Amino acid sequence: MFDQLSDQLKRALTEMNYRAPTKVQELSIPVFITGRSVIVQAKTGSGKTASYLIPALERGVDTLVLTPTRELAEQVAYEARRLAKYKRTSVGVIIGGVGYDRQEAEVDSKFIIGTPGRILDLWGRGSLDLSRFKLAVVDEVDRMLDMGFIEDVRMILSKTDAESFGFFSATVPEEVKDLAMEFAPEAQFLKVDDYKPVEIEHIFYQVRDNWNEKIFNLLKDVNGKTIIFTNTKIRAESLYERVSEKLSASLLHGDMSQGARRRNLMNFRKGNSEVLISTDLAARGIDVIDVDKVINFDMPRDVETYIHRVGRTGRMGRKGTAISYYTRREQEMVSRIRAIIQTKVISS
Repeated sequence: MFDQLSDQLKRALTEMNYRAPTKVQELSIPVFITGRSVIVQAKTGSGKTASYLIPALERGVDTLVLTPTRELAEQVAYEARRLAKYKRTSVGVIIGGVGYDRQEAEVDSKFIIGTPGRILDLWGRGSLDLSRFKLAVVDEVDRMLDMGFIEDVRMILSKTDAESFGFFSATVPEEVKDLAMEFAPEAQFLKVDDYKPVEIEHIFYQVRDNWNEKIFNLLKDVNGKTIIFTNTKIRAESLYERVSEKLSASLLHGDMSQGARRRNLMNFRKGNSEVLISTDLAARGIDVIDVDKVINFDMPRDVETYIHRVGRTGRMGRKGTAISYYTRREQEMVSRIRAIIQTKVISS
């Protein structure tokens, strides 16, 4: 399928090591590239981002992509710039936490990726003309709903002159369907439920509640590109100080400046640091495909958080490993997790 794209896109895809489309790309790109609207339901890590970036860039129309978080917007922009390298399509990012002067310098980009709040802000100030966009994409629509952004999204879409829409989501509840039908009643619904990533190996180590002992175990277990989760900012900072003595590491938590978070995430993505130490809040929207391992230095407080954390590895069909350290009093949480994931577990 990639063979039918322009030479510029094919060259970029080759440099990015895209060899064959994933299932979601195989289903959605041929439809979306013709200008038809789509509602695509597929799991995180299945290749959804390229499913809309490739058709949008190939069509060459003014495009608006809405994401629920700043971090996801920047990651999508990073991928878009790599794909657009030889097409020379300008890509702008419109997100909060960045000065207005810098944002207003990007509003004329052909390809805009942004969060709903700042997009509406710049539109309200008269800096961003939403009517020029002929293609609009809403990424992670279900998270937009969960985070209370749906009305902002509805307002933004109503101000565009988009001729086709893409709604991409891991789940499609009724509210998401209603939004899609409001703007694209003819949209084709594509559900990718047979995408099965390589099974993540789940490993649980019982440890004493001893800081130094846990760090000793941690340093032995880091191998390859690794995200380490802690439950608090203070724990993340303390762990970063210790780990960075032995390994190249980056830190991510919610109280860091947007610039610092962006730099640290980029260092991790590019492989300049092999370890990313993060809190759950800061990790929202992180989409780094080639993470080899996730380590729960602190056990998550609930099963949902565990699933969210370990989902950072084993993506796009890659093999992944999840290691969790737990104390005796956290045994109940481990049992609950094992009952939910229903897959092979290694305990020690």
